[in-house]
Amino acid sequence: MVLKKNLLRNIFLIIIALCVSFNASNTNVLVQLSSIYFITFFLLCLKNKEVLEDIKKNYFNNKIFFVLFFIYLIYLIIQIIPLPLSFFKIISPINYELYSSIKIDKKFWSLSLNPSNSYFKILNIINFFIIFLTFPVLFYRSKHLMRLLLFLCLLGFCHAVFATYWMLIGNPSNFLIEKIHYLSSSTGLFVNRAVFGTFLMLCAFSGLYYMALFFQKNEAAKMDLFEQIKSNIIYIRIFIIFLTIGILTTWSRIANFSYFLILLSSVMYSKISFKKFINPFSIVILFILVFDILILGMIFGNEKLVDRYIETSIVSEATRISLSEFGFVYFKKFWLFGYGSGAFGSVYKLFYDMPEGLMLAMHAHNDVIELLGEIGIVGSLILILTIITYFKKLIQNINQGREFLRFFLISSLFVILFIQSFVDYSLHVPGISIFLAVILSSALIQFRKINK
Repeated sequence: MVLKKNLLRNIFLIIIALCVSFNASNTNVLVQLSSIYFITFFLLCLKNKEVLEDIKKNYFNNKIFFVLFFIYLIYLIIQIIPLPLSFFKIISPINYELYSSIKIDKKFWSLSLNPSNSYFKILNIINFFIIFLTFPVLFYRSKHLMRLLLFLCLLGFCHAVFATYWMLIGNPSNFLIEKIHYLSSSTGLFVNRAVFGTFLMLCAFSGLYYMALFFQKNEAAKMDLFEQIKSNIIYIRIFIIFLTIGILTTWSRIANFSYFLILLSSVMYSKISFKKFINPFSIVILFILVFDILILGMIFGNEKLVDRYIETSIVSEATRISLSEFGFVYFKKFWLFGYGSGAFGSVYKLFYDMPEGLMLAMHAHNDVIELLGEIGIVGSLILILTIITYFKKLIQNINQGREFLRFFLISSLFVILFIQSFVDYSLHVPGISIFLAVILSSALIQFRKINK
């Protein structure tokens, strides 16, 4: 059965909604389901000859990026391949020392200390690869991209309303996740408030990106209510208000700080790109800031969030800092090849002297340090080269309006998430990383002026 492009776009939207909506696909079962969705979707795309040809063009237009991405994927697979124990004397003495100390009659071991978890991380990387291959092919016009951005903003709106309602009734436990530690915070179906706040922030970014595209295309100096309804701007504004409520009521310091930076970067883009500083785009952003600080502060009590910032100290953050320090120490021990994607929990269990009653830590509360430990110097170099190639593509034709918009907003988002990653692990949550891959893949779009 050959599916038309429009139907494939709709399937893509459904898959994204499923992958990020249920516990952010944080369990291995959900990661497997996400992989099945994307692989099935990719096979459906290949059956459409026109889409297949466009995928080939996308690959050859961005060949260096995809080759490096594929090399990185191969590297992660090598980490879980069983190797004779004698090999580790040369390639990874720390692994050899550890494996030799374990009294198990086993001849083959892997570089990854937890190959099963690494396998599921690889499935998520394969999902990224499929997204980068297919997204630019299906969403090749501004109206297609804007349709996606509207959908993502709507998705976040639905989650924000649901999560805020759950917060008001005390976040009851459900079959997916326990809410013991977040009874008074908006989390919805997500694992914790920082991850949920990051998801809503990406949804709000999608809404702002939609408005920037619209005002850029139409060069609107002002808009009446009818024009706002016709162009969906009024709905985006409503969605972002509720997204703001959702982000605020997570009481996550880092999510709220990142959201503020997203709004600030959008105002900066507005000032740079539009003739007037006070224009419909910047007015919306300024309204959000005022609404957040004044109205929502009176309703929900912004002092709670302020108190959390004031209470922040080295002492209060001792646990997170100790996890980051521990992660950095074991990055240095496994510095060349790393200890394997998703294996931080195993490293923590094996090497950390845990006091009785302390919970097992699955993340380092620092995405950068955790990633360095997982993939080592070799994997980091491959990943850095891939990122450089990506941004080289992003800055091509930067003099064109749409290209500058993508460069500025995506670069700003990348920098903000990089800053956030030093105190958070949201980017290690599969659903969040899939959401981010969708946004980043828009840099590979070559906009067309004709219908297909």
